[in-house]
Amino acid sequence: MKIPPLPAVNLVFTYASCPLKERLVTKLCSGYARWLGGFRTLEVRDGAGRGGFELEPLGGGRVVLASKQLLSPVAFNKYGLNLDAFEITALGALDAAAAAGRVLLMDELGPMAMKSGKFSAKVIELLFSANPCLVFHRRGAAVFEDAFKKLENTVVMELSEGGWAAAVSAAENWLDALIAGMETR
Repeated sequence: MKIPPLPAVNLVFTYASCPLKERLVTKLCSGYARWLGGFRTLEVRDGAGRGGFELEPLGGGRVVLASKQLLSPVAFNKYGLNLDAFEITALGALDAAAAAGRVLLMDELGPMAMKSGKFSAKVIELLFSANPCLVFHRRGAAVFEDAFKKLENTVVMELSEGGWAAAVSAAENWLDALIAGMETR
């Protein structure tokens, strides 16, 4: 039996709208939970505004990633950052997913993630590995943008309201092809 070629190893969505990104991540996590591992980030609202972010490893639990109320020696804009959320929780989830042979979900890579050199270095290592990565990337994180440009087996797509159907189709087709490839190996 001939093994079908796998699609691109990495699929990267660049976005500007957090609600749109969260909508796509939620849809993919719901439909492909068995095949995904890694982490997602969720916006925390306080009243009418954003109060911070939580990091959730797939499979359960949440930790505060950034908050206006968090006192930390590391900050991004108006948020104190919890680097352990990246360096322990997110990296632990990625390591477990890689060991289990799952598609690595990295939601989101952006300017806050760059505050952790340990996290950034490991993510770049994973992006250049054979592990398939599904990445959501907020514009402005130069170290990740530079890495994406150097990756040969990576598709980068813009996530926008007008391109919603194309983004969903691309992600589902990519995941379906990866899963079919995993099942035949």
